[in-house]
Amino acid sequence: MPTSKTCHSNFLTESNHDKSDDYDYIDDDYSISPSLSIKDPLIKCYHRHIREHISSMFMRYARLLQFNQTQNEINNTSFLINESKALIVAGHKLVFVLETLHEHLQHSTKNQHIETPLIHLTRQLSDALTLFVRSLKQFSNQNCTNIQKFQHDTQMIMNVVKRIKQQCSSV
Repeated sequence: MPTSKTCHSNFLTESNHDKSDDYDYIDDDYSISPSLSIKDPLIKCYHRHIREHISSMFMRYARLLQFNQTQNEINNTSFLINESKALIVAGHKLVFVLETLHEHLQHSTKNQHIETPLIHLTRQLSDALTLFVRSLKQFSNQNCTNIQKFQHDTQMIMNVVKRIKQQCSSV
């Protein structure tokens, strides 16, 4: 039995899979759909990646908040822009993992019309990220003249991320 705490790269191609292996080395129990096994290691892997990207976004957001509290120098704009870009990248990675999880669920249940709160939140996050990219462009072009809108858009993203985190914790 593997001792790795992460998913294997050859996970889907293993043909002589040990049927008695219940993946006890993965501690979390996640079930998205009643028709899927609670012990589905791929879903656990998706949730692990979701948690990692959420943590990354919270870290970036915390750094942005620190910047906003100590915003004394105009040359810190490059720091703000770089951290914002990193937040956007982490957000897009989270959207990708959530969309991939949704595709896996559709394939696993053979239902092409699964509509869950998580999918709705994924769309909201994607839309919020799109607005944030626009705000970041305006912010960088106007040399920090609209910091309130920028902060509001950042907060909108994090509100959706918090709801995604809650949704993933409740399954």
